[in-house]
Amino acid sequence: MKQSTLAMLVMAAALGTALGGCASHQQAEAKKSAAERAQAAIEVPDWALQPPQRTGMAYGVGSIEVLADPADAVRRATELGRIDLVSQLRVTVSGDFSSTTTETRGTGQLTQVQKNVRNHVRSQVKPVELEDAVLADSELVNGFAYALVELDRAAASARFRRLIGEVESELDEFVTLMDRANVDNKAPLDALRSLLPALDLFARRDALASQLELVSQNHTSPALSPEHRALQQRIYQNLDKLRVVLNPLNDAAAAMIGDVLEALTEQGLNISDRDSSADLVMDLTTELSDKQQNGRVYVFANSRLTIRDASGRALSSFNQTAKGVSGLEDLARQKAASAVAEQLGTELAATLVDKLR
Repeated sequence: MKQSTLAMLVMAAALGTALGGCASHQQAEAKKSAAERAQAAIEVPDWALQPPQRTGMAYGVGSIEVLADPADAVRRATELGRIDLVSQLRVTVSGDFSSTTTETRGTGQLTQVQKNVRNHVRSQVKPVELEDAVLADSELVNGFAYALVELDRAAASARFRRLIGEVESELDEFVTLMDRANVDNKAPLDALRSLLPALDLFARRDALASQLELVSQNHTSPALSPEHRALQQRIYQNLDKLRVVLNPLNDAAAAMIGDVLEALTEQGLNISDRDSSADLVMDLTTELSDKQQNGRVYVFANSRLTIRDASGRALSSFNQTAKGVSGLEDLARQKAASAVAEQLGTELAATLVDKLR
């Protein structure tokens, strides 16, 4: 009995020693892993952990795993560094000058027609690149590429101010044209043929001003001159003066014409009821269909639109389907008509910008 008890004590001691050794081994491995992680962190470039702080300069850091070509990895890390730099500048801008932007660029409330034209023009302007953000340093460490991107804010600001000045010189030519061509005495469509190309320049200037506001130390850009603001307003006023006739060519289009006209009027279109006095005529053909599902009514309006000038020359045409959904059939048809009107407004803006410039 004593021998049996002694044996059990020996076995327990041995097991305790084994378990203790196992725990010690795990702790050692954990310490080793922590040390390896610390060593890996030490090997990251100093500027990746703490970018330089220099007056008048901005920095961004990018990193990416090297999968194949190290040079390609550095290029991609540089692009990520540019993105990081811009995102930091945007955080600063958003907290600094939101009211300034409104003051320097605000032109009052725009009608939906004016917004459609402005937005279509802006969609065609090439993005302004921040070419001044350059690679300052790069390193390859532990299978990763690191890039430090640097921006000289004063130099970048000077470049954008120069480019804005060049655009404003072109706008001066339109101001001169507006005065010499006696635009005020022209029909709205003829006036727009002369002045609409200036909207490209305003959109280009807006893009440059946005970049200048981003990189400059005070986050501001020059306001439009009174002459350029007057030119911009003259263009918008002529858009409002355009006389448009909506001409339904079949029964379905005629059935929804009232709702469509109401929606177009809300957009700011100057609707006329006589072809003889119109600047533009919109010929509309519509096929209506509907279905009911889960207690809701779906109305589909498949429309064909042709936009003509006063001489009958076709400027553009398109086919699109609009949809209205509601629990009530009449309301679903009204929503479909509103969707058709939105399509017409968008197409009109594209026609004015693309065909009259």
